[in-house]
Amino acid sequence: MTVTGVRRSFEERLVDGRDQLPGVPPAGDYVVVDVTHFSTTVAELLGNGASYVHVTDERGDEFAFRERNPDALIGGGKTDDYEPTEGYDFFNSPSYVQDLDVEGRPTSMTSKNGGTAVARLRRRGNDDVTVFVGGYTNAAALASHLRERDRPVYIVSCGSGGEPTTDDHLGAVVVDRYLRGRPPSDAERDHFAALLRASKGPGYTEKHETRRRDLETYATAIDSRSVVPKLVDDRLVDVHDRDAGA
Repeated sequence: MTVTGVRRSFEERLVDGRDQLPGVPPAGDYVVVDVTHFSTTVAELLGNGASYVHVTDERGDEFAFRERNPDALIGGGKTDDYEPTEGYDFFNSPSYVQDLDVEGRPTSMTSKNGGTAVARLRRRGNDDVTVFVGGYTNAAALASHLRERDRPVYIVSCGSGGEPTTDDHLGAVVVDRYLRGRPPSDAERDHFAALLRASKGPGYTEKHETRRRDLETYATAIDSRSVVPKLVDDRLVDVHDRDAGA
């Protein structure tokens, strides 16, 4: 890649929080990283065969989408028992969506951090801005695709509620490592997984089993998915088996 690509420093390519996205984003490829849980849920939906993941501007817009697409499965909020709130088929959980029959069907969802970042880039960008979604699980496939495109890459570490978070910084670092051709060794992969678990704090082990499974089985699984979610209009489609220029 050129100096604008791989050789850019991590600090040069990092956008530290969804609220730090510029009003007019510079031309380039933007990787939205929301490790727990938007990025990982998107990767699982596409990896399990969903035709695409439509990203809404606001929570609640999913119902209108399903009216236009009756075979769609839509994601929204969750109850205290970790079930989808009324009217929804799933919520933002990579483990919950394993029980969905998504093969060949459209899906629709958003989230307050990753989904918001995708929607902002969609509204603020132009033909020179391309949006991807990445995390631990698809960092290798995503980086391989982006290296072939040879464009400036910006990594959006979404954070939570406008504040930086360690889990998304870790996701950004893993994506960056693959981008510059320095994939983590087996020992480092174990270390990154341990760091991600630690970033959620000791109380996470007391959370509902769904959230524990989200983290332990899915979010920490580096290079477990080959999907490359790319935003096309208002939906994320998997372009991993297409030419990098796509």
